[in-house]
Amino acid sequence: MTGRGPRYHYSVVRELDGPGRADVALVRSSDQHGALERLLRKPRGDAVVVAHRTFRPMFELSKMEAYAAQLERAATHGNEGTLGCFVNTKQSENGTVQVALYERWFDGQRLRCEELACRDFDATEPDAVASSAEFLTELQSWAADRNEQQEVGYLEAAVLDRDRAERATERSDAARELAQILASHNKPSDEA
Repeated sequence: MTGRGPRYHYSVVRELDGPGRADVALVRSSDQHGALERLLRKPRGDAVVVAHRTFRPMFELSKMEAYAAQLERAATHGNEGTLGCFVNTKQSENGTVQVALYERWFDGQRLRCEELACRDFDATEPDAVASSAEFLTELQSWAADRNEQQEVGYLEAAVLDRDRAERATERSDAARELAQILASHNKPSDEA
């Protein structure tokens, strides 16, 4: 296997949000965050949520577990460098070497993988080294471009999510303040 290699660490995070809700997310960060770091409550400043869903565990436990299992598979591929576009080379039994470009992604329900390009090279051909190296370089460049586009999409989605969360917090704070103001003006009168 050749290609980009794991630049990031992927993990599945489960978080209870009150008694009736649980969030399950695939999180990507630049380094592995272990239990000690979580205990010290260090923020994941560069963490990006790749996929996320909220469940009601009492009613959707099997759906939640199936979703988490798919995210675990995606995290494993991410940590192995085989999530997104990657190049694979393998020797076949008939004396050829296959060079292929794959793209693996999570579609919101399950992990998908598609072969984008593939070519077999006969090692006995005089130009096998030059032509296979050229093809490999082309595929690696193609993979890097597609992964960069995916990265831009992840970052844009993260910014939108943060903006949405900030607006929700601001709205909640404003509603709380308004409720307090109205409650202070809605005291029962002491006049009889």
